[in-house]
Formats: sequence, structure tokens, C-alpha cells
Amino acid sequence: MKYQVGKRVNGVINNIVDLGIFVTLPGRRSGLIHHSDFGNNWERERRLYQKGQEIRVVIMHNHKGRLSLSLMRVNDPKLVDPSNQFSHTRPADFIKVLTQTAEDAQTEIKQLRKELSKNAAY
Repeated sequence: MKYQVGKRVNGVINNIVDLGIFVTLPGRRSGLIHHSDFGNNWERERRLYQKGQEIRVVIMHNHKGRLSLSLMRVNDPKLVDPSNQFSHTRPADFIKVLTQTAEDAQTEIKQLRKELSKNAAY
């Protein structure tokens, strides 16, 4: 899996230390949420997390394979997710694109239901 800046991904906490939280990502990659991501609340915030817990993070930096992660900026609209199909859609076109996506999904659902009912008849 390619980890580009701005990509949101789920990971599992594998260690919590004074430096921050180490997270294992898909593809056996790991990254660090530095304690500064929590501001002055690190000592209090660290108690809210535990090893084995699944969390959603955003890739902040990818320097020579070392991943810097953020938990606090997952919903930051300024960090564009390169894997989001809508990230380059102009606001004026968003409703049109969203409507087309919903129509395509409904068509696909109808086709799947038809196939399921046909297979159930056998």
C-alpha cells in the first residue's frame, strides 16, 4: 500500500510511550503519532488509548519510509486525501457527481438483487 500525505487509514495501536503512540498500518507498516499532536493534553489523552485499539489516522509526512501520523487532524479539510475520488471535484459539480454516484449504486444494487434471485431459483 502506498502511503501518501493526506491519506486516511485505519491502524492498530502497538505501543504507547512518552514519545507518542506507535500504530501498525495495513501492509505491516508502522508510524508514530508524536505526543505534540495532542498539544498540552498528552498526559491526559494518552490514558484514553490502549494497545490493540483500532484508530483512524492521517498520514502527515512520509520521509524515507518513516511515517508521521496524526489523530487530531483526521477531519482536517485542508489535508486532501489523494485516494478520495471526490477530492478534485469542484464544489459547483459536487451535487451532480454525488447524484450520479447514487444512481450508479442503485443500478448496481438492482442488478445484484436480480442475480441473487436468479441463483436462488436454482
